[in-house]
Amino acid sequence: MNNIVIVRVDEIGLKSGNKMLFMKQLKNNIESKFKDLFSCKILGNRIYLFPKKTFNNRDLDNLGKIFGISSYSVAKKIDKDFEKMKEEAYKLVIEALNNDFDSCKSFRISVNRADKSFPMISPEIAARIGEYVLSNIPSLTVDLTQPDINIEIDIRPEGVYLFKERVRGPSGLPVGVSSTGTVLLSGGIDSPVAALLMLRRGMVINGVNFYSPPFTGPKSLDKIIKISSIISEYTPFPFHLYVVPLTKIQMLFKDLEENQFSVVLQRRSMMRIADKISNLTGTKVLITGESLGQVASQTVENILTISESTQKVIFRPLIGSTKNETIEISKKFGLYETSILPYEDSCSVFVPQNPATKAQLRKIKQIESYLPEVSVLEDEVINESKKYEIRDGKIEEIDVFKMVKGGIL
Repeated sequence: MNNIVIVRVDEIGLKSGNKMLFMKQLKNNIESKFKDLFSCKILGNRIYLFPKKTFNNRDLDNLGKIFGISSYSVAKKIDKDFEKMKEEAYKLVIEALNNDFDSCKSFRISVNRADKSFPMISPEIAARIGEYVLSNIPSLTVDLTQPDINIEIDIRPEGVYLFKERVRGPSGLPVGVSSTGTVLLSGGIDSPVAALLMLRRGMVINGVNFYSPPFTGPKSLDKIIKISSIISEYTPFPFHLYVVPLTKIQMLFKDLEENQFSVVLQRRSMMRIADKISNLTGTKVLITGESLGQVASQTVENILTISESTQKVIFRPLIGSTKNETIEISKKFGLYETSILPYEDSCSVFVPQNPATKAQLRKIKQIESYLPEVSVLEDEVINESKKYEIRDGKIEEIDVFKMVKGGIL
């Protein structure tokens, strides 16, 4: 008898011709996190993790950060012997009770007879094993709808798997199956969530952040690196962060006579810079945390005017989300407490008293035509950017822009 881990998928299982491509990517992503602990094997819509050494449940926490996993269970594998099934099911009930035999708890035996050659049908197996458990622990009751303890028995051609718990995974698609993107990453709540949502759709991403020294201090930089570190825990690929000093461009817009347009002008400049970094690193799309109507720059008119500054497609996964919905996702991914740290970023400095909410493209382009130096400054700040490679929370400063690898579809 061996303890193994069963990893299940949901959305991937619905794929047809390219399902194995998705399964192999998920297997690779699991192996990248657990190469010293498990070997992996794909069987149907599942991936089985075979331990190389003793493990405990805390060793499995990183499975909750691998997109594509619907759920997982620590299971006992035995031969297809009914007497052994009874004994192991009983042992699992004992484990679940944690030696508390006096409390009135309910249980259920759930059987999946995937191997139809097994001589007993599922209801009979469940009933007989349930009777055996009750004969040994008469204080228990049977509850088929909402039991305190649910022992699952999965009978397959290669053997029988028994387990008492399904731990939910993050679902989605495995990172690496859905091309590449560059996220405009602020220190707030929204854009880090947008980054995680695109990782959950299988995309490999990097990040561009803007800071405004000396108006944003070192704590703001520490904050965005910490946020990026959390994001990196959800991808098997290195996460590259590029931190661009925007102050000289912001000062130029700040001193305009028509400074109500400064926010839109600044966002267009950010888009152009992100576009250039995207080209330098080989990503296909840009990603933002914009939500329609949330702030002045996120009206339909301003979004259209800002979007015109790049030829790249812009993904906005939060465009129809409420703030509370985004906060809940931020908490789920462990980002929220860092995102709300009270350190200013580039988006919060030099905001005019009455920013334009319906900036017309013709007007914005007219202003930009009077500022030819902006293009030169954008190239300058790209060259001055700080560059970081972050893998599983480990941070290293680097000297060059790195091509994004992965994204096989």
